[in-house]
Amino acid sequence: MSHSDAAISINALTKFYGDKCAVNALSLEVPRGAVYGLLGPNGAGKTTTFSILASILRPSSGSARILGVEVGNLYTLRGRVAVLPQDAWFPAQVTIAAQLAHYARLMGMDDRAAHAEAARVLAEVGLTDSATKRGSELSHGMTKRVGIAAALIGNPEVLLLDEPTTGLDPRSAFHIKEIIARQAPRATVLVSSHQLADVQEICTHGAILDHGKLVQAGTIGELTRQGQELSLELGRGAPVPLTELMAALGGDAKAELTALTDLRIAYDARRDPAEAIAIVLRVLLEHQVPILGLRRGTSLEKAFMAMTSERDWGKAE
Repeated sequence: MSHSDAAISINALTKFYGDKCAVNALSLEVPRGAVYGLLGPNGAGKTTTFSILASILRPSSGSARILGVEVGNLYTLRGRVAVLPQDAWFPAQVTIAAQLAHYARLMGMDDRAAHAEAARVLAEVGLTDSATKRGSELSHGMTKRVGIAAALIGNPEVLLLDEPTTGLDPRSAFHIKEIIARQAPRATVLVSSHQLADVQEICTHGAILDHGKLVQAGTIGELTRQGQELSLELGRGAPVPLTELMAALGGDAKAELTALTDLRIAYDARRDPAEAIAIVLRVLLEHQVPILGLRRGTSLEKAFMAMTSERDWGKAE
């Protein structure tokens, strides 16, 4: 990817807190129009990286650019980049419509345009009927949606969202994910998140960090090995012909039962996935093995656990 194709470019980014290296020579690029998940266990460096991109922290060395501009000069991109921190809040006694209109005026809109923009973004997040609610009246889920509305003011080209679905009930999380997914490809969205299932559902690309370093980056399909791995749920009963499966797929194919009824198959990435699926189904059906489900690749959660080291998951980053 050339730099001109990247909405966000990070080069050898490093951040120390005293003697502790939180981000270690991180380099990655976020394609324009992508919904990009920034993933990692606690202490992996993703919050520090997000904070540098949002111009909240300064790096110790290296560089980061958004739309070709150094993040230290992010103010020059007013209206083109929006940031939603994890714990965004709104004044208790101000209506959300008035607060959003205030943000719009700060971006240079006149009063009439600001109120129209507030109405537009409230409609975008499904809160038109809640425009007169005050900050003190918002539930956690509504606060998240108002935060997204604030980030959407002016139709920014890049959105930086920190943990947008954390702590939400399933219905609220569903609405937030729908809103995020709708922004691409008009805008580029970077999502820093612990919610791996959500990232797999809405993101097109992702990067996994561990101990401040990049472990792997690519499309979600690449991270979950969709082009070289199959996961099957089998019924109980018939023995699974592992040796025949590996012989039929050839090369360095591997087949293993990861649980009594869960079959994982890895095959040569050069083989057409449709061909691999046909071979696997043929062999299993010939041996009368009941098949309850098939999925290309592994879950992002399993890939994440395989790529990152054992951590104290209770430590804050």
